Amino acid sequence: MITICFRKGGHPAYNEIFNYPPSGVKYKEIKFLKGAEGVNPPFLHKLKRKAHKIYKKLIGDVNLIPISCKEDIIYSCGGLMASSSKPWVTDAEHVSSLINIEASRKTKLKTITHIKKSNCKILPWSNASLESIKNFFGKEFYSIKNKFEVVYPAMHIEKLKKKKQSSEKIKFLYINRVFWGKCGYEVLEAFNRLAKKYDTELIFVSNTPKHIEKKFRNVNIKFIHTPIPRRRVLELYKDADVFVLPTLFDTFGFVYLEAMSYGLPIIATNVFAVPEIIQENFNGLLVTPEYSLFSRNLLFKFSTQKLYEYAKTHPQKKLINQLEDKMKILIENTKERKTYGKRGRDLVEKGKFSISYRNKQLKRIYEELLKHTQPIPS
Repeated sequence: MITICFRKGGHPAYNEIFNYPPSGVKYKEIKFLKGAEGVNPPFLHKLKRKAHKIYKKLIGDVNLIPISCKEDIIYSCGGLMASSSKPWVTDAEHVSSLINIEASRKTKLKTITHIKKSNCKILPWSNASLESIKNFFGKEFYSIKNKFEVVYPAMHIEKLKKKKQSSEKIKFLYINRVFWGKCGYEVLEAFNRLAKKYDTELIFVSNTPKHIEKKFRNVNIKFIHTPIPRRRVLELYKDADVFVLPTLFDTFGFVYLEAMSYGLPIIATNVFAVPEIIQENFNGLLVTPEYSLFSRNLLFKFSTQKLYEYAKTHPQKKLINQLEDKMKILIENTKERKTYGKRGRDLVEKGKFSISYRNKQLKRIYEELLKHTQPIPS
């Protein structure tokens, strides 16, 4: 049995790791403590905090995390482990999960040295995430290339309801708390046009500004304000026909896996890792925004807050047209809608986003790390 000291973050992807471990693997969750983590007595925590401060001065703007435990391996949700004595695993939605993207070249080189010395594996959530790491570190990345492996987040499968009859009204679903960062206005405007031509419905779950909600009050849109209970979210997935969620800043988009697990075709934006999840004319349709959080090298152009403020005053007319066209396709084409939904569910049930696919990767990675910690026989 391989035992893993698991530093679990708040993202639902970590519940999917912790609750569905590979066979022969046991996770033990560790609690967050100020300045240090683990299962040591208080006096050791103080020593670790002091050591961590010294290490931070030496290494710079790196997200180093001091953890000690008795388990075989440490798994952390992002960041780099301060210790190089015990095998550790971390993951990364983006290079910023590992290091401050404004860090100096000196700090970058120290980070590379730290990774080289550690018996570790860093698991980008996507190829886009890996590219952001490559672009940030430049040619020096290739000296630590073997420390990285893309492991997609996975999603467990729920039982599906019976499919609706084709004569029923097509129901679109939008779920997200960040109205401006997820093109909420553009979705509403596109649906407003379609509602004049088709008997369709939009369930819109978000922190919708009151003046926006008032503008679209007479359209066939049901506004639901967040937050809502988890069980209610799952009910909405079960009752929907199409999931539409354009994003300007997501580095992955776990919500797409949730929707796919319920057999929903997806309409999303062609940014960062989203095209790795939603493939055009395979399990959904993609639209291209006029602007997003990401630069050409997949780093950040500006803060998410600046993006939200910009989006408030710069509605994307071209994006509205694209959304209208894509939503129209899925209203009019029952066969494509069902095919895309089935393919998406298959990707989560038995494809690259399945628990079984992910666990095979994780089990192999854990075994390789432990193999490297064993002394070489004389």
